[in-house]
Amino acid sequence: MRVLYMGTPQFAVPALEQLNEHFEVIGVVTQPDKPKGRGRRVCASPVKLKAQELGLPVYQPLKVRDPEFCAAVKELKPDIILVAAYAKLIPKEILELPKYGCINLHPSLLPRHRGAIPVQAAIMAGDKVTGVTSFVMEEGYDTGPLLMQEKTEIKPEETGSELLERLSHLGAELLIKTAVSLEKGELKPVPQTGEFNYTKPLKGEDLLIDWHKSAEAAADFVRALYSEPESGTFHKEQVIKVGKLEVCGDFSPEVHEYAPGQIVGRLKGKGYVAACGSGFAVLRLVKPAGKGWMDGAAFMAGRRLQIGDILGC
Repeated sequence: MRVLYMGTPQFAVPALEQLNEHFEVIGVVTQPDKPKGRGRRVCASPVKLKAQELGLPVYQPLKVRDPEFCAAVKELKPDIILVAAYAKLIPKEILELPKYGCINLHPSLLPRHRGAIPVQAAIMAGDKVTGVTSFVMEEGYDTGPLLMQEKTEIKPEETGSELLERLSHLGAELLIKTAVSLEKGELKPVPQTGEFNYTKPLKGEDLLIDWHKSAEAAADFVRALYSEPESGTFHKEQVIKVGKLEVCGDFSPEVHEYAPGQIVGRLKGKGYVAACGSGFAVLRLVKPAGKGWMDGAAFMAGRRLQIGDILGC
């Protein structure tokens, strides 16, 4: 089977490695090189780097609808186009080209979480189970009929980055199974049904902890965003990054009246305790402005906060 693969971030790398072992990968399409970091150094995508390592031809169209790129895809004559986190809508002209269709790998159990951040959304929502899905691509975002799914439990302390890494390997296996089954004529697409949550890319303000939520929801929010892109909270107009919140089930505050986000006590060996909309959470891993990550006890030893301080403003 002649496979054209489209993907960009690290999540898409394991699938490329697996596909190269099982099929004839005739080309790899990824996003153009972009400047990153404080130095704004131009960097290739993880998928491009892996494709070059494997000796595969790489295509980096500025626009996937570009006539020259569409013509190049036609000349390649792919039997199937497999996609994982390419991040751009693919035009109908390309979707309808291959014999076995254009198939997307999605790190969620569709239709539960569609869109840009399904992994983080699953943790934020308190989901206990997630997984990966392969589906037939349409012109909309994550709306096509389902082919295969693989479920997995979300571990209690698993962060968004850790879960995404695990799903990348689970998804690679699923994509191979999907392609093999399609070639054998064993799969019948099933329309998506039921409610869905459409997730959008996170902006700066979306990374701030909402202390009005329950302690459990705040802890899940922080866990979902560690270590990329990292959540945070304001303290005296400076941002403190928070890498881990731990719910305090039986904590007795040192103050009797408090507001969401207010520092209400300390736990020896753990860190400062903040009030939430309901319940309390201890700051177990933090990164003060201009500093590196430190555990909550070390942060507390520096006396950077006072009882009564309010986070989030």
